[in-house]
Amino acid sequence: MGHQLYRRLPQAFVVETLEAFNDHRMTERQACALLGLKRSRFYELRREWLRQRATWALAAPRRIGRRWSTEITTWLHQECQYLQDKAVHYRGRFNFAVLAEGAHQRFGKAVSRSGVRRWAIEQGYYQQTPAEVRKVYVRWESAGPGALWQHDTSHHCWLPNLGGYQDLILTQDDYSRRIVGWRLEGQERLWDHLCLVRAAIEQWGRPLAYYVDEHGYFRYVARASAWRRERLRTDEGEIQFRRILHTLDVGVIYAHSPEAKGKIEKRFDYFQRRLPPLCERYRITEVEQARPVLEDLVGYYNDQRRHQETDEIPAARWDGGMQRGQGRVRPLPEGVDLPLLFAVQHERLVHPDGKVRFLGQKWPVSAPAGSRVTVCWRPEEQLVMLWRDQRVGAYAF
Repeated sequence: MGHQLYRRLPQAFVVETLEAFNDHRMTERQACALLGLKRSRFYELRREWLRQRATWALAAPRRIGRRWSTEITTWLHQECQYLQDKAVHYRGRFNFAVLAEGAHQRFGKAVSRSGVRRWAIEQGYYQQTPAEVRKVYVRWESAGPGALWQHDTSHHCWLPNLGGYQDLILTQDDYSRRIVGWRLEGQERLWDHLCLVRAAIEQWGRPLAYYVDEHGYFRYVARASAWRRERLRTDEGEIQFRRILHTLDVGVIYAHSPEAKGKIEKRFDYFQRRLPPLCERYRITEVEQARPVLEDLVGYYNDQRRHQETDEIPAARWDGGMQRGQGRVRPLPEGVDLPLLFAVQHERLVHPDGKVRFLGQKWPVSAPAGSRVTVCWRPEEQLVMLWRDQRVGAYAF
């Protein structure tokens, strides 16, 4: 089965097999066996055939990028020599997708990953290895933009020259694969998640639901030991994240395993293959310095890179879905005080001296002693006390 499909089988046989599978006269396993294809490649071929059914023709794959300018080849030589001789953490680890995307960003010419790989082999930079088996795609997807947003964190060594681990928080639209929010921090906090959720909703609107994991910020998970058993209600553990989204009429769905979050896990894998090598290449040692690099990567992914599964650019797929009436995002409701809603809220007792204890300090409030007030805390910004939905104290940091 070493030869490509167009060399092994006549077009009429391939079309007949596709039609038989499409009419449910043949199983998936039988069709893959007849054509000698892996499952993922079979469905890719079927999508191409369905898209151009009347004019589709079995032909050799189109190869892009063999007529490169001197500027592109010079740049590729520089990057490959750096990876081969100078890189510390990524020496000899060639990521041809990153090189192809870098050439596209810098010179505006579409360069294929396989073309760069063949060029690197011909130039002696890379030794050919057996091809990796591609993962099978999950075929289910949401109905349109804003139907479901996936939100998660990746704890990874994003800055190799700094060392240790940093946290990248992403929010991705499930339908279009567009990244609607991102944040890179030295160490994630609940406040970082709330800021990212607010920025995404203010920019794009409210989705129907968020898809999150069992992180302690999103859901309380009871723990037991030989010494004690905690018996808190679930709502007490998830009060901040869930409170905000429920106020905005946005649902929360929990994933119980990494496999259940496959789409956003693939996105983290995409950035793990790109951001750390670039941070090493440019000698970045601070999170603040890495953020512009990440912003460029996100911009390229959203606005220029054709997604391998949907065969569409995420921004174009989002816009197309909105134009076809598939959009599910909704505007923010009127009268919502977003700064207070997205604050970290805690209940506190007003002591006989008319003050509330919070953050190791005493804060005067104009509420009766013995009453319970809601402390709305915006770290490093503001502290507001509410009693019966009225402000009884406000302090700026």
